[in-house]
Amino acid sequence: MNWNKPVKFKIGEVDWEMPLSTLVLLLALTLVLMAGGAWLGYQFGSGKN
Repeated sequence: MNWNKPVKFKIGEVDWEMPLSTLVLLLALTLVLMAGGAWLGYQFGSGKN
């Protein structure tokens, strides 16, 4: 697989282009932060330390 292949997509009116490896890294980081935030929110909401 070519990790340096440019991926083109459009968000609103803006055209974006970035390497596949960067896009995968951003998606993985986003999922990790979302899962961590959900876990911390659950811990805070349940009243546990």
